Amino acid sequence: MIRPVAALYSLAVMSLLAALSPLPGNAQPAPGKVPVSQGPVKRINPYFSTQATLYSDNSVLERAEINGPPKPPYGYHIRATTPLPAPTLATGVNTLPGVPAFQWVFGCSAVSGSMIAGYYDRTGYPNIYTGPTGGGVVPLTEDKAWGTWTDKTGDSYPNNPLIASHMGIDGRTTLGSIDNYWISYLSGRRDPYISGRWTQHEWGDAVGDYMKTSQSAYNNVDGSTSFYYINAATPLTCADMEGYGEASLDGTYGRKLFYEARGYAVTDCYTQMTDNVHAGGFSFAQFKAEIDASRPVLLNLEGHSIVGVGYADSNTVYVHDTWDNDSHTMTWGGSYSGMALWGVSIVNLASAASAPNLSVSPTPYDFGSRNLNTTTTQTFTVSNTGTAPLNVGQLSLSGAADFKMTTDDCSGTTLSPSANCTALVSFTPTLEGPQSAALLIPSDDPDGPATVSLTGVGTNLLPDLYGTWSKVSKTQKRGNYTVSGTLTTINGGSATAGNITVNVYLSTDTTSTGHDTLIGTYKFASIAAGASKATLIRYTTGTTDPGSLYLKAVIDPANSVAESEESNNSAFGDIP
Repeated sequence: MIRPVAALYSLAVMSLLAALSPLPGNAQPAPGKVPVSQGPVKRINPYFSTQATLYSDNSVLERAEINGPPKPPYGYHIRATTPLPAPTLATGVNTLPGVPAFQWVFGCSAVSGSMIAGYYDRTGYPNIYTGPTGGGVVPLTEDKAWGTWTDKTGDSYPNNPLIASHMGIDGRTTLGSIDNYWISYLSGRRDPYISGRWTQHEWGDAVGDYMKTSQSAYNNVDGSTSFYYINAATPLTCADMEGYGEASLDGTYGRKLFYEARGYAVTDCYTQMTDNVHAGGFSFAQFKAEIDASRPVLLNLEGHSIVGVGYADSNTVYVHDTWDNDSHTMTWGGSYSGMALWGVSIVNLASAASAPNLSVSPTPYDFGSRNLNTTTTQTFTVSNTGTAPLNVGQLSLSGAADFKMTTDDCSGTTLSPSANCTALVSFTPTLEGPQSAALLIPSDDPDGPATVSLTGVGTNLLPDLYGTWSKVSKTQKRGNYTVSGTLTTINGGSATAGNITVNVYLSTDTTSTGHDTLIGTYKFASIAAGASKATLIRYTTGTTDPGSLYLKAVIDPANSVAESEESNNSAFGDIP
């Protein structure tokens, strides 16, 4: 007998009722659907667990906790790298090359959510990342200036302020996500701000905060994020999550909150299991449609979150996996690094109003200390990261006259979205001391002109050459004496010395006289500031005992090298 679908669903709910236990009395529901009971936590693997909750209308939600590892699981450390192919829709290939590839920190789900947010930052939603790095445009990989950090267990991670803020990174002077929430991977202890009884930071610029990643107050161990799903082919929308009272705990809903906090409206917002788990679930065709609409997709595996950034017909998915800065592939409906595809987290943004957006890099810029009357140049790249053409006005410099614009390919140009131009600025200090200037870049960016602060210091950089003797000795063999010693010629100044001559003498005393005997001349092409050159000296004096003499070195005897100190060019070594 063929049973109606509704009857089958009722039987499934009745079976689940028998397995679920009542909620504890302190679990008060939010307005809307009332949770009745919860099933046991099912540990699918070390990185993935689920728990079912039954609600008063007989609906069931599945809470998935994902704590993907900081490094690939055993046996999957070596994964084939697949460069993203160029989009060629005619052959069934489409990719999104502008999606950042970030490495694991704070939690794989937060990293994946941030890679997608970073893509939007680079494609018309410029307020997502507003830090000083990259002229306010999030980079495609971690910026070197962000560096790394090490937790109390000795594990090292990259800093990435879009994922998790950290005091001292990107100019932050207060505690951030890492400081307030992190102890160590999989730590279930109370977050540091709770145990330390201080106030956590205000959220605003880190995706992981809103996703509740690594936050014990939301029942997430360090490295984990929770997502709610309907254990069927049906999507669970963010509006539904509010009705269930689970929105505050869900990572997808947290992504929505992040975008809204950055000033953007969200359209589609839901989780859904994939069609390899439930027939009729989120399909490869739907994934392709998201990519074709220039929307990367957060894919949840059974134990890891990754980002789908492209496809090739025959079910190939291009992914960024949070374990390196490269691209890889998996088969839709299959497994990646031993973890099966399980569901998606979809958060789409409303179309941004068409407008140009000017970014400039680097900004600010310090030319550092430069020798007087020497020229140093720096290229500044002006980019249009908006969605409308950018009209660039006349670039100008104000401030110290030692800064000059050498070339200008930007003034009067119109940059289409994603296009850029360059300007070259030189610094030739003529006076000692700090100097400053400003590069002004006017345009029709709604935010107004961009200004790049320029600094530099004029310094009279000169070498300072002097020498020291070591291991001075004499030996006697068959009545003849040999003197030996090591002369180290040192440049203790602030500039490289070139074409250096060193004369070595036997001297009767520690003064320079015409009776000194020249025993060797040595030449060096150059000695960098702070560097030195060691030379072994050997000289035979015959039957004359040199014990009352000195080895004497005169560095730059003709004073052909301009130095900051000219009185220390002689060095004496006492012969024993």
